[in-house]
Amino acid sequence: MELAEHLNFFPWTQPTVNNCNSVFIGGTVPTLIDPGHSQLYGHVEVGLSGDHCDPPQLVVLTHCHPDHMEAAEQLQKNGAKLAMHPDEIAYMEGEGRKLASAMGMRFPELTFDILLEEGVLELGGETLEVIHTPGHSPGHVCLYWPRHKALIAGDLVFLQGVGRVDFPGGSGELLKESIKRVSQLDIELLLPGHGPLIKGKENVDKNFQLIEQMYFGMI
Repeated sequence: MELAEHLNFFPWTQPTVNNCNSVFIGGTVPTLIDPGHSQLYGHVEVGLSGDHCDPPQLVVLTHCHPDHMEAAEQLQKNGAKLAMHPDEIAYMEGEGRKLASAMGMRFPELTFDILLEEGVLELGGETLEVIHTPGHSPGHVCLYWPRHKALIAGDLVFLQGVGRVDFPGGSGELLKESIKRVSQLDIELLLPGHGPLIKGKENVDKNFQLIEQMYFGMI
């Protein structure tokens, strides 16, 4: 679905099968964020086609868990460049790979063209902010788009929920610090990695308040 100019959101809505939401940024550098599982990527392709989006030239991964990144392998073979935070790349090659193996999954063999450092990410005529938000995983990032006051949150926060911290590399203290940090942004669209989006500054702020009240004492 198109939310704003050059901003499209493709939510995963089948609760019986785990997969992530995907976000597309149009313009001169068509960018797909978190393509999801390879065998479930068809729903994103349908969404891209239905919204008349260009093929992705860049794939940005908020973190390396397979439900967010697996389909990146085929997209790279099709010519897309890949971007992820260097701490997450190191995690993927260490603790993360052990985790995937223990869960009967594997990480795709990927080459990263762009190291997502904290700061500005220029996508042609569009400018986003990369925010390093560890907690769910060591190199997790969120992307903030000031033009639309949109936060692409990955698995940091959801509607009335937060990313789990019990995987290797997770940290409740870091997650709380990351949530507090992004909660200070001027957000009118919060696009989580799972579940429904949150629209309107008042609703976004209430969600951060609820999260602090419900979860900060437990993580």
